[in-house]
Amino acid sequence: MSKNISFMGVLFSLVLFLFIGLYFGQKSILPLGPDAYASCSVSMDQVLDSGKGDVYNFTGVTNFEEPAFYYLASYDVEENTITDPILKTVPKDLQDEQHDTVLQQESWSIFTTLIPVQNRQMVSQFNVFTDGYSNTLAAVDQTENDLSQWMLEVDVADLEDKDALIYTMVHEYAHLLTLNSSQVTPDADTYKDPLNPELQKEKAAACSTYFVGTGCTHPDSYMNAFYNRFWADISDEWQQVDALQYGAEDLVPYYNGLYAFYLKHKDRFVDDYAVTHPAEDIAESFTYFVFNPKPVGNSIRDQKLAFFYEYPELVQLREDILSGACSMK
Repeated sequence: MSKNISFMGVLFSLVLFLFIGLYFGQKSILPLGPDAYASCSVSMDQVLDSGKGDVYNFTGVTNFEEPAFYYLASYDVEENTITDPILKTVPKDLQDEQHDTVLQQESWSIFTTLIPVQNRQMVSQFNVFTDGYSNTLAAVDQTENDLSQWMLEVDVADLEDKDALIYTMVHEYAHLLTLNSSQVTPDADTYKDPLNPELQKEKAAACSTYFVGTGCTHPDSYMNAFYNRFWADISDEWQQVDALQYGAEDLVPYYNGLYAFYLKHKDRFVDDYAVTHPAEDIAESFTYFVFNPKPVGNSIRDQKLAFFYEYPELVQLREDILSGACSMK
């Protein structure tokens, strides 16, 4: 699968949990004007198409096993530079990839070409992993020692599918944008025990805003506004589906439940992966906002994309990301 189906165990599939910009993304990128999307619309359509698909359509599947996953290296981040690699223990057949620093630097430069340095100050660690081609492409998570800091993780096996990796990088950045400490107060208890549904309920009850799973959203945060506008009326129904994952050895019934929920509310979501969690919905919607022209319809799906145009800083960020993406096509 091109999208990871486990955000803290599917609390956020921060995952599904870009490119060959030399010099770690510092190459010159010309600003795009009003015709930004039109200037490389064919390329952007290819990026968007790479992220589409029925992720939760498990028709005919009776059991699903996650592929083998290995961390290769971990780097410190200093703005545009990754330093001090720490190599992990890996099988012998992965040692070539582990020592391929050019490939690892390339994967980092993709991210820095897409996302301006001032918009990624929360990223302090970069991890390289692999679970084989076209499974989990990238992910983000908070760092253990400082929950206000985040790590970006990229599978070097997926560099050859640049469109899919660009799409996934923007999706993962959307998590950083909407879940960082300026938007959500980090909660140490749920970080240590993310799959405890009772703890989640307890924390949510004590939160005066939307509790996103990693902490209480700030009243003026993107996530709080998005949830109140687009999720409050369907949250109870979705939570019944979400509960299917906890304590289950076989997750196929949970995935089937998500897909049925998506089909029932299809006009609300950009794709079926967005129903995983409100945090995944805002991340998918942001990615579609970046790679689509401004919507002209009035469906809830269109309203979600139009939501981001209410924030001038996000409109500018969209232009910056498109500039980086177009420069790599």
